Amino acid sequence: MQQMKDMKLVGQTKSCHIAIIDDMAADAELIRDVSNKYFETHKGYKYEIELYRSGGRLMEQIKEGKYYDIYLLDVEMPEESGLEVAKEIKGRYPDAFIAFVTNHMQYAVSAYEVGASRYIPKYQLLDKLPEAYDHLLNKLDLLDNRVYVIERASNIERILYRDIYYITKYSKYLTIHHRYGETKVRKTLEIIMKELDSPEFIYIDKGCIANMAHITSCRKEEVVMRNGDTLKISRPRYKQVRECIMEYWRCEE
Repeated sequence: MQQMKDMKLVGQTKSCHIAIIDDMAADAELIRDVSNKYFETHKGYKYEIELYRSGGRLMEQIKEGKYYDIYLLDVEMPEESGLEVAKEIKGRYPDAFIAFVTNHMQYAVSAYEVGASRYIPKYQLLDKLPEAYDHLLNKLDLLDNRVYVIERASNIERILYRDIYYITKYSKYLTIHHRYGETKVRKTLEIIMKELDSPEFIYIDKGCIANMAHITSCRKEEVVMRNGDTLKISRPRYKQVRECIMEYWRCEE
């Protein structure tokens, strides 16, 4: 039988997921090398880096729910520009951190207008990228790092609260839908709601709990989640769900 532990805050190892988008392969590799060297001296982070040669491919994956904590973008690229990619990122993930790494200094003002945190000239990469990481990781640490821990006989899984989109019930099992896929646990919605003990999680139906942090719109019979999924709201709950969402959004302003 699977054995579960209650949720708890886990802060020993932090995670950081980074996307590097540059059509110049040599530049992308250099940015990755500088990033690797930085994290070799910052052992408290478990990090992953993925390279993209175009903004179009990244934008496709963003629309499918792909997420990174930090995006390092060039400005001028074939197809979509870095500025267009940044708008797409911020429209879907307002808390994401964006830094432009480029030779084109004339776009600095436009970069900050689309929500960039840093604008780094490539010729200053060795000095400025580590400084940018210091800044961005400090901001990342201020985000919600509460973790739901699932302990089984064969493995332990940790899911950040901010990565959970919604939770659905099927028979004796629950499915936690999150940024990296789905996780099944054998327990009730009532139990997991009590364990989460967090006001951003609400019942929208007797068989579904949604994370209001990831609700992008609320209509008469459904909510749309940040990952693109649409969830039905039960009629008896609609008024209460709508009021909770509106109050949550007001508090976020």
